[in-house]
Amino acid sequence: MKHLLALCTAALLVACAHGKTADFPAAADPADAAQVYVIRNNNLFGWGLSVTVTLNEVAIAHLQAGEHIALRLPPGVYSVGIRESSTSAAFEKGRKYYFLVSADYTPTGFEIESIAAGRGEEWLSKTKLLQ
Repeated sequence: MKHLLALCTAALLVACAHGKTADFPAAADPADAAQVYVIRNNNLFGWGLSVTVTLNEVAIAHLQAGEHIALRLPPGVYSVGIRESSTSAAFEKGRKYYFLVSADYTPTGFEIESIAAGRGEEWLSKTKLLQ
């Protein structure tokens, strides 16, 4: 019973993790970088859980509902995702890219998708930047 309680407590702490990790990438020079946004919608489903954001399969942040992160990355091909899934994209200097994390009814509970700039800017106005 004690082991079960310890396991449940550990699971809750991981689910509630929040903020940037030590592996959050340093910002590249704006003149030579692509601007990348990962946005977590504010859907009630999954609201109490943090979602781990990954860059090239490395955890860089834990987002709660209604938050987003901004990355300035050197041009290149990257894998942007969440623990459960990811998508690869080629980022070009001077361009902006938007990814939306939303709750869904798959076994993992969340999905990530690339979205158009107009929709991305709309989501940025409705969410808070994770500092």
